[in-house]
Amino acid sequence: MRHQKPIFKAPYDIKDVSALFAIVAFVLIISAIVGNNLFGLFQENINFG
Repeated sequence: MRHQKPIFKAPYDIKDVSALFAIVAFVLIISAIVGNNLFGLFQENINFG
């Protein structure tokens, strides 16, 4: 019981988490813009009645 581990030690580095979050956010923004443009083209080219 001499070498106790700290209870609330984070198993991750905050820089890694923020970098991963930035990558995911960037991919989501790009896919939203591309998807919106593609859906706009789809609406213009196809007559829905």
